[in-house]
Amino acid sequence: MAKGEAMPLRRGSTEEEFGVADIHIHSSVGDGMAEVLRILEFVEEKTSLDVIAITDHDEIVGSYQARELAAQLGYHFDVVTGIEVTTLEGHLLALYVESPVPSRQPLEQTIEAVHAQGGLCIVPHPMSWLTNSVNQQSLERIVANSEQGLYLDGIETINSTLVGRISNQRAKRFNQRYGLAETGGSDSHFLTTVGSAFTLFPGRGAEELRRSLLERTTQARNGIRVRIGDIGFVQIIRQQIRSRNFFIRCILKNPFRRQSP
Repeated sequence: MAKGEAMPLRRGSTEEEFGVADIHIHSSVGDGMAEVLRILEFVEEKTSLDVIAITDHDEIVGSYQARELAAQLGYHFDVVTGIEVTTLEGHLLALYVESPVPSRQPLEQTIEAVHAQGGLCIVPHPMSWLTNSVNQQSLERIVANSEQGLYLDGIETINSTLVGRISNQRAKRFNQRYGLAETGGSDSHFLTTVGSAFTLFPGRGAEELRRSLLERTTQARNGIRVRIGDIGFVQIIRQQIRSRNFFIRCILKNPFRRQSP
């Protein structure tokens, strides 16, 4: 697959030695518009994805549902459990986790909590002013730290949303200096955008993706571009309302707690 080539629409058309993963997808369990089952059906029937992760904001239930349904229905792709955790310094993707990760905690504390249960920490849409993103100063503080358990496993250098169009080049420049595992993710909140950015890795399954992330051999790629008209303005407005209401519920459920100095 050449650099920048769009993801094939059908399974089996990618080069045999590489797997294709979208590890940043939102479902209707959170502020996404598509139910978990519909996402799984779309991935199976319309994409060449080998691995996906449902990463709802501060919620792991959709991820559990996806893994169980994919296994029951015998789909030809793996599901990685995950959450997009809201830290006090921005969002953090926690992958390969089995338990919820507390939100609205310091970034360092969140990273340590993810690693304590064997998970991986990926920074999504870093340095983007359009959403709650980890800034460059915070990133540099973490990569300079030598404490055990306090490190980043990867950085999202391609995010196919408007948020990502602002952050992608900054993320790539940052990673040229620090060499974290690079990932591509759709950050999809709509069914049609699943796979619109993806991660290439040697192998096919979830464990091979994990190994590739740890070995920093992943590659971020753009997928098929989805136009606003393909989603629909009404659908976008509905999602924005849903997102606002979801975050209000999250704050009421887990209010901000001042941290001791």
